[in-house]
Amino acid sequence: MALEIQRSAPLTTEIRGSKGHALVLLSGELDVSTAGGLYEELAGLSRDGVVHVALDLSGLEFIDSTGISVLIAEHKRTASTGGALVIVAPHRNVRRVFEVAGLLDVLDIQPPHEACGQSSA
Repeated sequence: MALEIQRSAPLTTEIRGSKGHALVLLSGELDVSTAGGLYEELAGLSRDGVVHVALDLSGLEFIDSTGISVLIAEHKRTASTGGALVIVAPHRNVRRVFEVAGLLDVLDIQPPHEACGQSSA
C-alpha cells in the first residue's frame, strides 16, 4: 500500500526584476516538497546579479520549517552581497509561523508586526 499525499495548493512563483532587484510573488504552500524549487529559483537570481529581493507572501497560505530555511538562506545571501531581503504582506498563518520561530525581529517583514494588531507599547 502506497502513501498518497494530497496537495491542495502547490507553490507557484512569479518573478519580476531589473538591475539587481527582483520581486518574487509566491502563492500556495512552501514546504518540504516545494522548497527545493524555490531555493533553485532564488539561486538563479543570485547568479544573475540580483542582490535586492522582495518576497510577496500575500498568496502563500502555508510554510513549514524547510520553507523557513530557504527564506533564511536567502536573507543571508542577500546580506552577504550588500543587498537585502524584504518580506511583503505575509498571510496571517505565515506571519504566525514567523512569530513562533522568533523571526519577526530577524527578517525585514512589511508591514511590520505593529500593523497586525500588536501594540507597540
